[in-house]
Amino acid sequence: MSVAYKYNPDDFKGLLNLPDELRIFYNLLEIYKADSTDNNRFTLKKHWEDLFFTIKHREVEGFLNPITASELKNYLEELVNA
Repeated sequence: MSVAYKYNPDDFKGLLNLPDELRIFYNLLEIYKADSTDNNRFTLKKHWEDLFFTIKHREVEGFLNPITASELKNYLEELVNA
């Protein structure tokens, strides 16, 4: 990652799939920003949907605070739609 994002994947160590999916999301975001093709946008949006449900699952399981989960989802959605 070449950009410092508000939520560091390492802050979510131990939460099944979340750190890795967050890293992938940031990487796809940087790819899209560098080359704003429809294909890159679709790939980013698809991964965002998967990441949204990963966050939701960790919240429902009680591993992620509901407030943090909501703030994280909102932040990532803002990045996708910027």
